Amino acid sequence: MPSTAEAKRAGLGEALAKAGDWITTRLNNIDIFDEHFHVEAKTNPFYSLGGIFYLVWFVVMLTGCVLIIWYVPTKPAAFDSILHIQHGIPLGNLWRGMHKYGADAMIIAATMRLFRMFLCADYKPGREFNIAIALVTLLLSMYSGLTGYLLIWNQRAFWATKVFATFPTYMDQFPVMGDFYLPLVKSVHLGWNTAEFLLGAGGAITQETITRFFSIHLAFSAIPLMFVELYFYKTGYKRMPINWTKRMVIIMMLVIVAVIMPAALGHRSNPDVTPLPILSDWYFLGLYQMYKYLEPVVATEITMVIPISVVLLPFIDVWVTGAEKNIHKRPMIFMVSMMGLISWIVFSLLIIVNIANIHNDPPWWRAFLFGFIDIGIILQLLVYLKEYKTVQEKALAVKGALVMAIVAAIQTFWAVVYYFMALTEMFMGPITQAWTYMLVKGLGGLAKAGEAEAMVKTLINGAEKATYNPTYWNYHQLVTEGPGVPAAKQIADLQALVTSPGAGGWMDFIFQAIPSFTIVTKNGIPTEVPYANALDFMVSNRWCFDFITFNNRMTPNTEKSVSGAFYPLPCPDVDWWWMLLGAGTTVFAIWVMMKFKSNAEPAKTAAPAPSTAASS
Repeated sequence: MPSTAEAKRAGLGEALAKAGDWITTRLNNIDIFDEHFHVEAKTNPFYSLGGIFYLVWFVVMLTGCVLIIWYVPTKPAAFDSILHIQHGIPLGNLWRGMHKYGADAMIIAATMRLFRMFLCADYKPGREFNIAIALVTLLLSMYSGLTGYLLIWNQRAFWATKVFATFPTYMDQFPVMGDFYLPLVKSVHLGWNTAEFLLGAGGAITQETITRFFSIHLAFSAIPLMFVELYFYKTGYKRMPINWTKRMVIIMMLVIVAVIMPAALGHRSNPDVTPLPILSDWYFLGLYQMYKYLEPVVATEITMVIPISVVLLPFIDVWVTGAEKNIHKRPMIFMVSMMGLISWIVFSLLIIVNIANIHNDPPWWRAFLFGFIDIGIILQLLVYLKEYKTVQEKALAVKGALVMAIVAAIQTFWAVVYYFMALTEMFMGPITQAWTYMLVKGLGGLAKAGEAEAMVKTLINGAEKATYNPTYWNYHQLVTEGPGVPAAKQIADLQALVTSPGAGGWMDFIFQAIPSFTIVTKNGIPTEVPYANALDFMVSNRWCFDFITFNNRMTPNTEKSVSGAFYPLPCPDVDWWWMLLGAGTTVFAIWVMMKFKSNAEPAKTAAPAPSTAASS
């Protein structure tokens, strides 16, 4: 009989084998340009989108190589070289038009293909990685267009790039990551370094910027092309499942559009005159409208969350609907897809007509976004109740309802966070830190919390108005500097309190293990000073400050703060819609899960009673 250790090793080996098979299956099913859908492409033109993308990509690269002959990537000559190509080179306007509209066609084809994959469930079975491949294809096309957009060096491109390329700097204010949260995390200045990498010259748009964008623009085509060709060489797959007649039709469409609507040139860039509104090329318009509605930090976070969500969606759909491909039986994915499409179209139209009420609009579109998700989940649960009858379907419904309950619960959590953000005008990071402080304090992890809070309030100018003393924000650094700094006496007293024996509680060991990044020299050796306890951590990293600010702003008052606001601010009524809808959807999903769980297993047949003969 195998020992316990042998059984564990066998179980581990089996789990690793299953994980390896799972990954191998999905790697073998990868599609870059719909090369596995040749049969479907004969009857359904939407399955030719991958091949169309590949064809247009080559047109763009070919015309780009022609344009490089005359293009000069310098600030003084870039615009003039484009002007020369447009009007002084034989067929120059045609080459430039095909390059520009070909790039647009790439983005259109990649976007339509991504939507087709969601609506037709082309990521089933075992093809979930294809969504990530399709998304990378789309993003590379968009960012290749963004870098190429600046190369014209006209007024619109200059200012659109200036707005867009400075957003990475806001990564330095992300929770538990950037400079804003020192010394909790030693900042690597990821946002600033990203902007410096893209723009150069200290984040300004200069000659370095145009040089880097020119290089990146070429790299976004040349480097992927090498990997794609290696992939096709290794696998032997056919690249384009479309015949030569269709290929010529697509090319002629680009030619006709380039002739009828020559690529716009615009006006030479002028850094001293800001155009209003600042508009990017068409495929980034919706994103620019979102930036108008949100604080830059939040907008940057959402920009990073969107692609992550897209990659996760196929896995969620597989957990929810299994191998089902019929869109009528997958309403959740349908509603999420429509939400993305409608948001992009409406946001793009709003920025074109220059409509953006930053106070009234965001609550409505938040309700729309999350409302569509909730309605999709409810419709999916109704499909379960109506059509799932077999034991296997009921088991799938249990797992799917649990997944959707988690999704709805996460949405409800964000609804609550947004509610308090609306009341206090605080960001997610400070609010969650204030709540964590309350939790640790309530669990007995901060013995001298009350005394520390009173001392912190003395370091905050007008604490009742929820303003702050900038000195306090540098508290941790000021402690190590000693006498002579502003508020030195108060800071020294606070430091003595929070590091005194018994100031923390039973959670001290957790916070003592977190790096403090405070270095002192002992015997000539730099040594890190650990946090003394949980209270030391909470005060040093502003969590206590966030708690005080949150309480101040949640306490009704009739006196204006320095910012001119009365706290708490009124919560928009529409924000209640998606908060209550999310909570109701969570409860409904849990109810459906319990309903199917109770009868997912087949009824056990009662054992026959022993016969009289056998018993005798």
